[in-house]
This record gives sequence, C-alpha cells and structure tokens, in this order.
Amino acid sequence: MSLVVCLRSIAIFTSACGAALLALDTQVVPDKQIQLRRVPMDTVFYDQGPSRPVHTPDFVFSMDDVTARGRDRYGKQWRAHLPAAIRGLWTAVWDGARTYFFAGYTGGAGMAPDSWVVALSFDSDGRPVPFIIKSSSAYDAKGIKDLLMLDQAGPVLLEQRWVDTGRTPHERGYYVTTAYCRRGIYWYQANGLHGSRKFPLYEKWAFLPNTRPALVAIAPDLPPEAIGNPGNNPDSGIRTRIVSVGRNGIHTRPELGCRLEFIDGLVDDSALGRVVEIPDLLGNSKLLQFIAQRDAMTTLTGLRRWPDKTCTASLCWSVL
Repeated sequence: MSLVVCLRSIAIFTSACGAALLALDTQVVPDKQIQLRRVPMDTVFYDQGPSRPVHTPDFVFSMDDVTARGRDRYGKQWRAHLPAAIRGLWTAVWDGARTYFFAGYTGGAGMAPDSWVVALSFDSDGRPVPFIIKSSSAYDAKGIKDLLMLDQAGPVLLEQRWVDTGRTPHERGYYVTTAYCRRGIYWYQANGLHGSRKFPLYEKWAFLPNTRPALVAIAPDLPPEAIGNPGNNPDSGIRTRIVSVGRNGIHTRPELGCRLEFIDGLVDDSALGRVVEIPDLLGNSKLLQFIAQRDAMTTLTGLRRWPDKTCTASLCWSVL
C-alpha cells in the first residue's frame, strides 16, 4: 500500500496477553485527492520483466543483466546496473525533460523501507543522473504512487523512512515523510507546505494504552540528517577519498568525520563513459572496490549522519 494512501498499511501489534496495542490509520494525502494528484506516467513494463530488450528513446534495457545501455552526445557508451529485484519502469515528462523511474523491492521487513525507486534523468551531455530513495512506498501499472502534483511547484516525490528514538521504555520512534522536487536534472528536499500538508511530516509511535500512531504538529528533536536525503547534486556533496572496503564498512579519509556504513549507488566517469551501479549488496560491488583501489577523490551526496558517528550516503560520484 502506498504511503500516499496511509503512512503504513494497517499494523496491529499484539502483546503477550493477546491485546491489540495500536493500529495505524493516519493519512498523508486524503483518499479523494490521490487519483487527481498522481503524475501521469507511461508504463514501459510492470510486474513481469520483459523477456526481450526494451528500446526507449534514450537507452536499451535488458533483464538478462538488469542493465540500461546508451550513448552520450559524444558517442561514448554508458550503462546503468539496477537491482535484480526490479518490478517496473515508467516515464514522465515535465518541463520538456523526460525522467525514467525504475522501482522494485528491497527485501526489508518490519520498520525497514520495503521499496526502492531510482529516478534517471539526463544531463546536457546525455549522461544518466540517478536519484535514489528507499521508502515505504508503492507502485502499480500506472506508475509511482508517491509521485504527486500537490501544488504549482511541480511533481513531488515522497519518501518515508523510520527513525528509531527509544528515549523512553514506551516511545518507539517516528515515520518521517520527506518531499523532493526536481530542479533541472537534480532532486532536492522540498521542505514546507505542499497542498494541505507541511513537509517533513512526523508520525509518532508509542506503546502506550489507548494510543494510536499520529501525525504531530511540532517537529521532534531529531538530527537533521534523519529527516531526509539532501539531494543528488554533486556541487553540494562532501568530498573525500575511499581507501578500502571491508566487512566493517567503507573506510574513507578523515575529512568525512563519520564512519561510512553504506552507499546506495555509484556513479563513475572515465574516458570510456559513465557507469551507474545500484548494487543489491554493496560488498559485492567490483566498481566500489575499483574506486577504493585507485584512491581517487570522490563526492558523496545524500549523506546522513547519526549520533553514533556512523553515516550513510545515497550516491558516490567518482571521476577517473
């Protein structure tokens, strides 16, 4: 179920005595507005992956290796590797630019995001520019359910993530819903009023008698990085070098100021062209190992820092 319908599908928690503790029924966007607010999208494929390569105006996609391939304006080849658990590809056009949306499932359960969405735009050189979210969202034959036209600002892509606080024995945490807008080829946080809601949205969960999860009007005391991904523009990223990759994380130079645990995706430019990789398991990424071995300067975007001095990044951009 999409988070635009309700922040999470109905969830009943049962105590040892069998009593239901809470259920979720809050809404981000009223039901009657959902169909009117969805951004029109064209479906390339949905649910069943195509048995033959799919040709789009910008690339050819094959399920054999879950890869999109194309050429930039200089004739250089580029390729984008997607996770194997892909379930659809759609396109949307606004401001004269076409954006492709891939989506699939993460394998996450419980509070973990159960879906991933990769929005693929193209720069002036015809190279792919990815934006990645992992969210409690949904998609269907018509497209991404959480891509909405809430106001005149343009399409808004909603992301929902769980933030565990556990400050008291009864408090559990918050579902935080963040809005993103695309400006040019990049995506940015779009905090503030969109339609009838002010983003980010915070839904508090607490294990207390007669208490249901509910949206709160006052923002909780959460670190800013817990709210959302600051965007995918490398100009606003953090510069560092990745020196090694191991079981205990991704080791960088000290300037990052945190212990990097995970990167959702990689963008690597070389004389041969651009490679985008959204790996299922980062530890198996040969591209990340290659980036670390050459000790090249990289830019991390979508950085989230946590109180325990760990951090994650949405994208790693590197240039050979």
